Amino acid sequence: MRRIITTVLGTTVAVTGITGVAPAARAAGGRVIVVPPGHSIQHAVDRARPGDVIKLRAGHYDGGVLVRKSITIHGEGNRTILRPGHLDHCARAKHPGMGICVVGRAKYPVRDVTIRNLVVRDFADTGVYGIHTDRLSVQAVLARNNGEYGIAEFASTRGHFRWNWTVDNSDDAGLYVGDTVNARGTVVAENHSIGNAIGVLVRHARHVQVHDNTIAYNCVGVALVDDSQPSGQGNTAVWKNHVSKNNRFCPAHEEIPALGGTGILFFGGDHNTVARNIVIGNRGQLPYSGGIVLFRGTPPRNRPAHHNLIKSNHVHGNAPYDLVDKSGSRTNRFRDNKCRTSNPRGLC
Repeated sequence: MRRIITTVLGTTVAVTGITGVAPAARAAGGRVIVVPPGHSIQHAVDRARPGDVIKLRAGHYDGGVLVRKSITIHGEGNRTILRPGHLDHCARAKHPGMGICVVGRAKYPVRDVTIRNLVVRDFADTGVYGIHTDRLSVQAVLARNNGEYGIAEFASTRGHFRWNWTVDNSDDAGLYVGDTVNARGTVVAENHSIGNAIGVLVRHARHVQVHDNTIAYNCVGVALVDDSQPSGQGNTAVWKNHVSKNNRFCPAHEEIPALGGTGILFFGGDHNTVARNIVIGNRGQLPYSGGIVLFRGTPPRNRPAHHNLIKSNHVHGNAPYDLVDKSGSRTNRFRDNKCRTSNPRGLC
């Protein structure tokens, strides 16, 4: 069942979901704990046992919710809203400013946490944040107007991010997967990422799948980034995304250069496949602007983007070029792309 309906950027975004769950003593594999509006989600999390479902009714709740066990937090769509409150329980785990934080430890990940059908907005850092997790699932969540990321997963494996809306998350990315040598097939699919700095960012991560997303009105649509850490970035598949009009301007931020007008951007990376995407109307005047653009990785190593495959994409109406290869390597392959302009010539 599709769980999302929306209107255009800048107006209301509504996330609809399963709304008729009655209070019950047991759920499949665990209990159901119902939290009325205005009551403490954290209190329910603390008393929950692994496998329990925390059901949030329609209404407003305080965020800063810290999760360290295998549970489900399930709201009633756009009527269930988490905003900053008086107590930030994520701060006690040294991750302040999060709406919901799922925090494990290196070699001891938190497993099988599901967050679904709710809104997280206006947090100083990130709407839904995971670190040292396995099989973290975030579905049908609207993450809006958060200071850094909308939905982010660090040092984690087998994540599943589907049917979400990430809108107007200012400094970094709507959806982020990073800092893992092997993400083990983490999936970012069928999301809408609109009005962020970067729509989808995969940084210092391998074995990620990004497909069937709608990504528009960001500074950059999709970014694959080798940030000079030893294991690099690569082995990621980006396919069947609609990437359009990512023409906002983002000034330089920390180690990130000024960005704007780019559909799909490589900063380094190897053995990635970008195929069957529609990349249209991404236009800018910066060195990294254009449709699908390959550059070297970030300092200090500035490693070339190499052994990547760019195949069967529809790349039109981008400026200054539809395809750009300034990767520093001759090993990248451009095959059967439909485009009009490229730098160097001959890539279309």
